[in-house]
Amino acid sequence: MPHITLEYSGNVLESARDRIDIRRVLVQLNLVLEETGGIQIINCKSRVKVAEEFVVGRGGPSQGFVHLDVRILEGRSGDLKEKLGARLLETLKEHFLVAAETLDLQMTVEIRDIERSNYFKHPEGTIGID
Repeated sequence: MPHITLEYSGNVLESARDRIDIRRVLVQLNLVLEETGGIQIINCKSRVKVAEEFVVGRGGPSQGFVHLDVRILEGRSGDLKEKLGARLLETLKEHFLVAAETLDLQMTVEIRDIERSNYFKHPEGTIGID
């Protein structure tokens, strides 16, 4: 726990080829969760989805998006989630600034709770240490 999904439109990397290191972005997002959220980084599971077919607004070629979906175990305060969301958005802005120079790029972050009663993990005993 947590689960981090970074999704972006296919034109994002095209606009900034060789200038965005996605693996580095994922590590930085994990570090924010550790430093701001008090989450053990070993439990962060991050992945990427690229939307090759997408429409933003009216579908112009200069439109793009970056969306970060973070799912964490329930129990954290609204204040902590707000701080976490702000730090995660700042991290996205730092890494995708080069793409935003050529695209009308929208960046968003969503933090959602996972109910403990609905989450199962192996090895046992590691669910409470996120």
